[in-house]
Amino acid sequence: MSVENSILGFDPASLSVFAQPEQKNNNFSNNIYKPRPAESKSTDGIYRATIRVVYSPHDITRSILERQSYGLTDARGFFQVVSKLTNNDTSCPIFAAWKQCRYSKNPVLQAQAATKDKGGNGLFDKRFERFVTIQVMDDQNHPELNGKYMFWKLPKFIYEAMTAKMTPSEDSKKASIPVMDALFGRAIYLEVKPGPDDPQAPERKTRETSYSTTEVSDDIMSCTNPDGTPLLEADEQEILDKYIAAMEPVWKSRDPEKRKQLLDVVNADPNTAKLGEIYTKVINKMKEFCPNLVDELGYKEWTPETAERVQAWINIVLEGKNPTAVIAPTTTTAPVATSAPAAAPAAPAAPVAEPAETTDDLPF
Repeated sequence: MSVENSILGFDPASLSVFAQPEQKNNNFSNNIYKPRPAESKSTDGIYRATIRVVYSPHDITRSILERQSYGLTDARGFFQVVSKLTNNDTSCPIFAAWKQCRYSKNPVLQAQAATKDKGGNGLFDKRFERFVTIQVMDDQNHPELNGKYMFWKLPKFIYEAMTAKMTPSEDSKKASIPVMDALFGRAIYLEVKPGPDDPQAPERKTRETSYSTTEVSDDIMSCTNPDGTPLLEADEQEILDKYIAAMEPVWKSRDPEKRKQLLDVVNADPNTAKLGEIYTKVINKMKEFCPNLVDELGYKEWTPETAERVQAWINIVLEGKNPTAVIAPTTTTAPVATSAPAAAPAAPAAPVAEPAETTDDLPF
């Protein structure tokens, strides 16, 4: 795909989210934007705000973080850990335990791995979330957040709308729109509605929301400093304005050949080279106040206490028992065995041959 969306020369198709198959530990941030309809100040109860989703200046290829975690329950209660699968690393011990159960010939272990809708015990509660960095441009519900750079759990509806703009199919003949670019990206007009009315499950209204009328617009909006002042000086802004004016026909064109000709002209313009030089300054400046998405929400090595608790949970599961009903010892136990252990009520046969490392068959 041709690069026609960023002066950085960055193709959004290079984002790690597009480059690998869909695949908490102790990294859960308080710096997460949560537009809750219950906190709306509008008369119709819809939470409205304008935000910008931005490339992470710390690691542009992981600007959309696909985090995989497990929600586990033992005799002490519920706990959640971020999995190494977040880094596409299949050495996660929970994943290894799931495979051991999933591919065992012992029905007891198979039931440990299977989800409840398939008649299993549903012990391996694997969760998949996408997180991005945003700037809150205008939020009248929480004006104290205006200008702030935060993390946001990206709803599927908006992810798909952004993807359609940033990486359109060749058949669509649409230009790639730089939705996440800090200087000439696109505004997102949020409309977050309350969840559905369900007399049988009234609690759903408080925990479910709808983004169905949210608009990933074509309105160009530059990010700012957290205090609302421009990222660029006046002369730099003129260079940006000239670049945007030259690129607008490119972004609007539905003719790939004509679009390429227009883009060649823009790329040959000395003004474009000037904007490229400005970007180094912008990225370095944003690193000073933009939180690091991967460092804060990505996988980190578990603490010894967390690792011990996870291993105890695994050992109980591999014994064919219910981890919520067994008090695990407090000392760290041995790593997961590579062969199937004895399990009640019958000793398991050797595991069947496993496929190559993959997460395609994981429960969600």
